[in-house]
Amino acid sequence: MRMFRKIFLALLMAAGCALLGAPAQAQDSASTPIVLENPHYWLARPLKKAASLSAAVGYPYGWHRNHQSPIHHGVDFVNPQGTPVLAAADGTVYYAGSDQERLFGERANFYGNLVIIQHNLEAPEGGRIFTLYGHLSYVAVQSGERVRQGDRIGAVGATGIALGNHLHFEVRIGAAESYFAVRNPELWYAPLPGTGTLIGRLLNADGSKALGIRVTLAAPKRALYTFTYADPSVPRDPALDENFTLADAPAGCYRLRVRGTALDVPVCLRAGQTVFVEARLP
Repeated sequence: MRMFRKIFLALLMAAGCALLGAPAQAQDSASTPIVLENPHYWLARPLKKAASLSAAVGYPYGWHRNHQSPIHHGVDFVNPQGTPVLAAADGTVYYAGSDQERLFGERANFYGNLVIIQHNLEAPEGGRIFTLYGHLSYVAVQSGERVRQGDRIGAVGATGIALGNHLHFEVRIGAAESYFAVRNPELWYAPLPGTGTLIGRLLNADGSKALGIRVTLAAPKRALYTFTYADPSVPRDPALDENFTLADAPAGCYRLRVRGTALDVPVCLRAGQTVFVEARLP
């Protein structure tokens, strides 16, 4: 019975995409969406299940909020002060404390109270994986301490340059203290139950990366959005060469659109699925 249900759901999803129908413009401007079979979802979300677990939409990785903020090198989880912050994977605390005198970001007191964990994981591109947890109200571990995935390492706060209480979360590859060793965290943790993750590469008509563009996933009853990376220097996954992600999209069929253009690409996501698409602006 369970197998028949899976087949039925698969056929229903396929029918939904067929009904959406790809317009002629999309066929010329987009590749067929590809399901990624083995994404490197090796990290857990750094908060308890009762917390707000989706990253803030308005300030995704690689975006600068129309030049109102620094280009974002991580993602933000908005939660009340004191919400427990958890280790995303097993490892050793590389650093725990303030960044008043030791530089980890653009300047001193950038992250405020922070924890960096060196994990027992090697990135596919090579290099040890580190995670950074910033703007903490306090830290609950010490440098050199061993931690397990899910251990409490601190609490949400608003220290450093934070505007309001939230956890700033980064993934760094190969260099714990390099501000430019980051990768998009949404490539490293699985979508929430009932949702999928879209990874994309949006290009201009000449084939160059489209910078700082608002991308919308539209469906009859909802619309989700994100922004492409705002600068060519924003680090990407070398295997994907992406310039936007949209995690935790409820399972279903959508159209990928950019306002003011004819781009209109059908994309379907199943629960737990990760889909990659490349689209070129007409």
